[in-house]
Amino acid sequence: MESVTSFGAWVQQHRKALHLTQAALAQQVGCAVVTIKKIEQELRRP
Repeated sequence: MESVTSFGAWVQQHRKALHLTQAALAQQVGCAVVTIKKIEQELRRP
């Protein structure tokens, strides 16, 4: 596995490894899809 430099990239990498869409992950963790998008884009921290 390659080195990940940011938290957003880490979230995206692991979400994709689990074959989850942003919508599916958002539903599982109880937040809005836009929150997942912003975290992955480094526009928001959890």
